[in-house]
Amino acid sequence: MSTIARVLTAFLFIVCEPGAIGRLGRALADTEGVAEVYTTTGSADFIAVVRVPDLDALATVVTQHIAGMPGIVRTDTHMAIRSYGRSDETAGFDIGVD
Repeated sequence: MSTIARVLTAFLFIVCEPGAIGRLGRALADTEGVAEVYTTTGSADFIAVVRVPDLDALATVVTQHIAGMPGIVRTDTHMAIRSYGRSDETAGFDIGVD
């Protein structure tokens, strides 16, 4: 019997000081647990896609590694519940929510 590793996916909306946007993009991307980082329009300056094994790891990434970065004003975390990607229909049930 094979064991499938579960991964929790979260979308972290990040607001930062205007002068910090340039340097924060690379710093966010280099943070362990962060899979992707996008600059955005709207109420958030960045959206980071975080993929970690469990809630404790998510809390560590957000509170200890990202929220305390100089220039970060606020974060807002949204956990994924189900995926509706076209390439793998079963992925929606394997995002870490039991």
